[in-house]
Amino acid sequence: MMMKRCFVVLSLMLFVFVAKAQDTIVLQTVEVVDSPLKKTAEASMERSMDPSLIKRLNTVSMSQLLIQHSPVFIKTYGPGGLATASFRGTTPSHTLVLWNGFRLNTPSLGQVDFSTIPVFMTDNIALQWGSRTSSNSGGLGGVVNIENNGYYGDGLILDLKQSYGSFNSIGSYLTLGYSAEKCFVRVKAYRNSSDNDFEYNNVALIPHQAMRQKNADFVDYGVMPEAEFKFKNSLLSVVSWNQWSYRNQPQIMPNVNNDNTKEYNENVFSRNFISYKYYWNTGYLMLKTACFYEQQHYFLQSYTSDGHPVTTVNTDNDAFSFFNIVDLEQRLALRWNLHAKIQWDNEHVKADNYDSLKKRNILSIYAAVNGKLLGNLNLRLTLRNDIVDGTNVGLFPTATLSYVFFNIKELSANVGYSHNYRSPSLNDLYWTPGGNPELKPENGKTWDFNLKYQKEIKRLKIESQLGIYYSMVNDWIQWVPTTYRYWIPENVSEVLAYGLELHVGLDYSFKDLNLSLSGNYVYSSTSDMSEMAELQNTKGKQLIYIPKHHANAFLSARWKTWNVSYTMEFTGRRNTSMNDDEFFAFQLDPYMLHHLSFGKQICKFNIEARLNNFTNVDYQAVLWRAMPGISWEVMIGYKL
Repeated sequence: MMMKRCFVVLSLMLFVFVAKAQDTIVLQTVEVVDSPLKKTAEASMERSMDPSLIKRLNTVSMSQLLIQHSPVFIKTYGPGGLATASFRGTTPSHTLVLWNGFRLNTPSLGQVDFSTIPVFMTDNIALQWGSRTSSNSGGLGGVVNIENNGYYGDGLILDLKQSYGSFNSIGSYLTLGYSAEKCFVRVKAYRNSSDNDFEYNNVALIPHQAMRQKNADFVDYGVMPEAEFKFKNSLLSVVSWNQWSYRNQPQIMPNVNNDNTKEYNENVFSRNFISYKYYWNTGYLMLKTACFYEQQHYFLQSYTSDGHPVTTVNTDNDAFSFFNIVDLEQRLALRWNLHAKIQWDNEHVKADNYDSLKKRNILSIYAAVNGKLLGNLNLRLTLRNDIVDGTNVGLFPTATLSYVFFNIKELSANVGYSHNYRSPSLNDLYWTPGGNPELKPENGKTWDFNLKYQKEIKRLKIESQLGIYYSMVNDWIQWVPTTYRYWIPENVSEVLAYGLELHVGLDYSFKDLNLSLSGNYVYSSTSDMSEMAELQNTKGKQLIYIPKHHANAFLSARWKTWNVSYTMEFTGRRNTSMNDDEFFAFQLDPYMLHHLSFGKQICKFNIEARLNNFTNVDYQAVLWRAMPGISWEVMIGYKL
């Protein structure tokens, strides 16, 4: 009750501030844009995905987009399987995912399955790290921001896409709406399915055998209605994202001959929000409320040879989340800006593996100031205070200095310090058996240094960025075995992560020809430096499933109505165990995949053919999980 009162009082304080800030302002017309506030050189701690790339790849999953076009490492179990993201050598639980400002990480597990997020359902995707993650807790590695935006004055909206590919993979996508001068209404709907019965080489059997994957079919479908209404100096938005999926789970390679098992997942979610944004000539105030509901059903049953069940697991997990945000930006004197936010989150989870309904309340107060310190030197300071279930977690500051060089104005640099934390997931706290209600939040501190260079030479645009980071996470939560034959989570680790990130982009245009090249390379060293690791002889060793090296590159050429592109993705060697003495399964070999795409625009129709893994590389992304070799897909689209 106290948290709710604090939220109301602080909201009223912001309203009073706004009223004073704009009581002498008379506005004739206001153009609604993303933000009226000027961005500084500090923006090099975030990167937005190319909008043209999002449109071109909007029939793939978010995991595929990030694997091929970002520095984020994706751990994927294959088509139709779990895909999680890892920033800077951290775990998927340390990657915060926001949809229009609302947390998508599930309260129970604390992760996001990126294979269930179609790029089709998004308009903008941005990656953030360092001090840019400070406005929310949990992003110890980084943040993936997903947004939906309306646009005005385009009239009727009609966009149809149909794809068909290997393994009887079928995708259907529809966008229908209307864009007027003051109103934007749109509905997106899609269905994606596959038999997923590709051939692979089973290296777990001796001798190795060529096999076809079984019990791996899946179907996903969803609908997203959106509406935006633009008034004289305000914007009202309503969005509802609803999705259903059914996914059979194939056996791992050593168990493929076990046909007496049935395993599948069913997931349903509905994510809904309404926001009101009021503008004046030096800032804005935004009020947002969201309601999320998610249901997860997992079934596993094994049988004897004569059909009698031996083991049955049939669990349900229902999560309900309620979010409220008051967000204010205001331009101050002397080229300084203020950003303030108050957020109250209320979470409820009912799970078969909990002994009762579990709840969590989080009240977060955040403030940031940024502006010109002197000359070309800019400063950004932030401070956040969180109260979780009535307990003050603490103050979390960040500081970033950004500098644009006088003699080389295309070159900028920044150095930053950030302090963040992540609360244990509800599974960590309450899972039966094994949950540990005494867990402390993970506490992370990061130091960053970034160099960014941008230059345009006639028809050539050059962009490059180099980042170096060093972070320490204390009280890292790790599940450890017990003498009772089940595992429990403990704050046992002190994890050190450091590395570098390199991004390069080139774009050349001449008449009807456009050539584009972009690439990312990441080096990540992540190891446990705790006393427990020293006792277990694992101190300083790379954590499991985190490659020290991964990279991608993208080359595209467009000429008039034709286009062709090439994509490369590289994943380095990964540990699957901290025990060097394990035979045969201690490490996964590195691999490099190559993809081609060809397209042609014919009036309002677009035809595209894709050839994935065209060198037919045999690889494993997760131990004993089969991955497809060469495959193809054809897509036909019509846009009014």
